[in-house]
Amino acid sequence: MKHAPRVTDMPKAFDPKAIEADWYARWEKAGLFAASTKSDKPRYTICLPPPNVTGELHMGHALNGTVQDIWARYRRMTGHEVLFLPGTDHAAIATQNVIEKRLGKEGTSKEEIGRDAFAELVDEWYRTMGATIVSQYRVLGASLDWTRQRFTMDERYVRAVLTAFVAFYERGWIYRAPRIVNWCPHDQSAISDLEVKWQEHDDVLYFIKYPIEGGGDVTIATVRPETMLADTGVAVHPDDPRYRDIAGKTAILPLVGRKLPIVADEAVDPEFGTGALKVTPGHDPMDYEIGQRHHLEVINGMHLDGRMNVPGLRYDGLPGVEARKLVVEDLKKQGLLLKEEPYTHDVGHCDRCDAIIEPLISEQWWLRMEKMRDRAVAASEAGKVRWHPERYERIYLDWMHGLRDWNISRQLWLGHRIPVYYCENDHVIASVDPPHECTDCGSDKFRQDTDVLDTWFSSALWPFATLGWPDETEDLRTFYPTNMNCTAREIIFLWVSRMIMTGLEFMGEVPFADVAIHCQVQAADGRRMSKSLGTGVDPRSIVDQYGADALRAWAASVAMSSQDVRYDESRIEGYRRFCNKLWNAVKPILISLDGGEPRPVPEPESLVLYEDRWILSKLAAACDAIARGIEEFAFQDSINAAYAFAWNEFCDWWLEAAKPRLKTADPVAQAIGLYCLDAVMRALHPFMPFVTEELWSRLPGERDFVMRSEWPDDAGRYIDAQVELDFESLMAMVSEIRSYRKSVSGAPAKGGAVKLDEEWDDDWVQALTRIGDVAVADQLPPGKALGLDGGTVVFPQVETADAAVTEKKVAQLRNDLERIEAKLANEQFMAKAPPEEIAKQQGRADELRAAIDRLT
Repeated sequence: MKHAPRVTDMPKAFDPKAIEADWYARWEKAGLFAASTKSDKPRYTICLPPPNVTGELHMGHALNGTVQDIWARYRRMTGHEVLFLPGTDHAAIATQNVIEKRLGKEGTSKEEIGRDAFAELVDEWYRTMGATIVSQYRVLGASLDWTRQRFTMDERYVRAVLTAFVAFYERGWIYRAPRIVNWCPHDQSAISDLEVKWQEHDDVLYFIKYPIEGGGDVTIATVRPETMLADTGVAVHPDDPRYRDIAGKTAILPLVGRKLPIVADEAVDPEFGTGALKVTPGHDPMDYEIGQRHHLEVINGMHLDGRMNVPGLRYDGLPGVEARKLVVEDLKKQGLLLKEEPYTHDVGHCDRCDAIIEPLISEQWWLRMEKMRDRAVAASEAGKVRWHPERYERIYLDWMHGLRDWNISRQLWLGHRIPVYYCENDHVIASVDPPHECTDCGSDKFRQDTDVLDTWFSSALWPFATLGWPDETEDLRTFYPTNMNCTAREIIFLWVSRMIMTGLEFMGEVPFADVAIHCQVQAADGRRMSKSLGTGVDPRSIVDQYGADALRAWAASVAMSSQDVRYDESRIEGYRRFCNKLWNAVKPILISLDGGEPRPVPEPESLVLYEDRWILSKLAAACDAIARGIEEFAFQDSINAAYAFAWNEFCDWWLEAAKPRLKTADPVAQAIGLYCLDAVMRALHPFMPFVTEELWSRLPGERDFVMRSEWPDDAGRYIDAQVELDFESLMAMVSEIRSYRKSVSGAPAKGGAVKLDEEWDDDWVQALTRIGDVAVADQLPPGKALGLDGGTVVFPQVETADAAVTEKKVAQLRNDLERIEAKLANEQFMAKAPPEEIAKQQGRADELRAAIDRLT
């Protein structure tokens, strides 16, 4: 649509609350986010990492949501058909705990109401609460295709999950076997490594004497003496000289009398405790591995609810902590507890219910990984998946080379129930749909396995199951493989690796070409951000205070940092000021146009003024740097280039120099100003969509939405490296002159004469005259000569400045310098201030020192 420039209704300052919700609604209504399978454009696909349906928006979402939306908007502007697909994960353990807590308040439990009634409650909860978090991405401005929203428990997705399981089963890759797992005694389920949170505990290290057959003894140290009841061996390091004589002998387990082989194993840490290790294969992952290597018996000494399982002993059936007290008491009575020492260590807890995790042996479903692993490693080594930053590829490959079979089952009521059925004669059938007849015996009576699948099993299918797999849908044909995945480093192994493996297995192609691993945002004091610790920051409150654009610009500036960053709200506030700078930069251009029709920007050969040639060359360089930063996943370079051009070069230099021309409606100044603003709004749009859309809509001419415009790559013809270099010299000289005007007593706001040390062309000299408000002369008039880098300046009447006035001025300058130097010496200021503020203060200190030197 075409409209005249609007400035009369522009508020004095930018107010994000006044425009953000309205613009997002207009984008949705216009169908800007909906991708078409009929388009002949090259396609670009991103599947939003599905947030837990129980969750709330946090800073991790702000980072990856921003990174992905930058790419989505940028690719639309570079001529691609973009699908940015939203969805949520069912978060089995988290959701089950929410429902169980509700039932507990009502005086009942899931066991009392039964599995079917529990499933109905879960479905109701998903319907009422399920869309909350993903809809919060609207607050960030994420351009998601809401017409394609998916959920890992929707009917089509469930079928995809069951299809994958049956396919693996029929390949012979799925089996059931007892192995050691992370066990939550509260939820009574195995959980993944990611679902274990580690907390520091202050415990006691107990030193216990184990007798050796034939005489002698060996002392072990443990923080959990109750688990010794399930010991089946003692291990020492083969190179530990203290224990060479006992390796191969047999120890006797105190309180129980079980014979324990003493084995030599390199996994033993000679520095821990006494260097001799009690081996409990049923209750410790490392012990389990030692036990497997030395063929030690595996004893499960604990029930699934955390009570002791030691029949015939007085500890049987007791909670672990109570059993520990009795074990210690009995060891003391027998003179086998030698000493106790305080010991601080990390203990694993369930991240959903906070119960202490018990490693124990459990019958579980497992997926063989060798073939999928080898294929994924080969794809990575062939360069089919690019990692940003690159170092994560080595971390990923190192882990993949040591990959073991995957425990895919959970003992929950909520989730994708394992599609394995047992007939009344215990024949086993794996089937997507419930079987009607046993293929072995003809029985028509079945019971389904009670386990559900690990949430990560369903998430592993996300890039293609969301597009319709296993059906051959138009979406799947058009938009797979996807192009980019962005996530946090802690789920590289649990999610990214598995998506790559399943994508290759079921689709024959890697699921994405690029993996971006964003940093983690820490609290301001360096602790992890956590709602429970009181260190979390809700992005919605930040958006409410500063606007989504400021949060997004900050997120872009830190997301791909090489190390984790501390949250610094002052930097977000700085980008809020940047929005206002853009807001105010538009006004003088629109006022100058006064509703008139702007002329086209002149071609390079028609440009006369040095500042015009310079700003258009800098614009071309900025647009190139912004695009290059996006393409190279260096978003901080993009936002820095945009900030430097818009604020420093365009606003502070060109616009200030052009204001006299704009006031007289100079058509060239109008055209160049509008051309720069037009390009800036387009180049900044992927980062700051709301303010750029609002300002773009106020510019004159035919204008659709910014995202439907082309990326600004047409300024390359204006590049002039020599003009840029020469103008840097001019700006340096003008800055010195302006500094003298502030610091030299009697110096006028305008006027003065400059003599140059070298010859410059007439255009450069005229630019210095205009921008510096000075005359350029071969001979300087009488007065105090002040040195410039490349010349000398004399101001009228400065030689008559009173000495007392000069002394007073020097004193004031010294006071100002002392204040700035004190600030720069303050560690708290240096730690919290944005880099640009520190640089500003350092620059001001240098100016003050130079001014004092000149006056003294």
